[in-house]
Amino acid sequence: MGSHRTGTPSISARQAGVFTAAQARDEGWTPDQIRHRLTRGGWQQIAGRGLAALDGPVGPWQLAWATHLTWPDVVPCRTLAGAMHGLPVHLEAPVDVYAPPGRRRASGIRVHRSPWTLDEPTTVRGLPCTSLRTTALDCLATLDWPRALDLYAWLSTRDILTRDLILDVIRSGTGRHGVPQLLRLARVVRTGAVSAAEDLFHQILRRGGLAGWAAGQKVFDDVGLIGVVDVLFRAERVVVEIDGRRAHSDARVFQQDRERQNRLLAAGYLVLRFTWWDLTQRADSVVDQIRRALSTRS
Repeated sequence: MGSHRTGTPSISARQAGVFTAAQARDEGWTPDQIRHRLTRGGWQQIAGRGLAALDGPVGPWQLAWATHLTWPDVVPCRTLAGAMHGLPVHLEAPVDVYAPPGRRRASGIRVHRSPWTLDEPTTVRGLPCTSLRTTALDCLATLDWPRALDLYAWLSTRDILTRDLILDVIRSGTGRHGVPQLLRLARVVRTGAVSAAEDLFHQILRRGGLAGWAAGQKVFDDVGLIGVVDVLFRAERVVVEIDGRRAHSDARVFQQDRERQNRLLAAGYLVLRFTWWDLTQRADSVVDQIRRALSTRS
């Protein structure tokens, strides 16, 4: 029997707090009791058949259980799968799943027929979802452009997806939804850039005749990895960071950025920073500043 005293069916404890009306009936709730709790008693519909009694926001595991309890044969994908894998994505509503023919959209669940398949589906915490690489590619193809760029920066520095792999997928998926965005992404990051600002900066470096640099380089100190810097002149130990139009919109990111810069300076690197305005309004000055910095480090 279910625990009416605690307010949810006991099986919900094994399902991230989620259950169905059928499971509630199996544990002793009557249809009237279920209806009352949904309208006045604190239960809410999560997605599909999934119900829960939550005090805070609905998280990825509640949503994943809700899709599984609604249709056990569907596979969460896109941002829901991304959150399950720990990718830095925001959950979108409705949540997305891949489903066999015959499944149609349920409340809060959007159905898709075929993924950008790189690997077979996997399980995370016992629940099905698209593989990490498939999920990453799906998100890059479907997120809005700024978020796709930000996600690519995160993925590329962790060697989860590469530009070459994205190009291979594009060639095999001509005409599919998301191809134009993946092509745009591949063009922007072709020189190692992970944003439009970095791509422009690389063009400025080449036009200015500056050599000996590499983009997206890992830099270490005695403690370990400091981070991936935008551009590194390794011989001169000069780091150039580009503060794009979306930089520092998050206080946590701002703090991490400052901590990283302090470690770079302590490790003997000279750090130069330029903004989108610098790149678009005074590119010649940017080149001159870098050239002078390099000359002092030779």
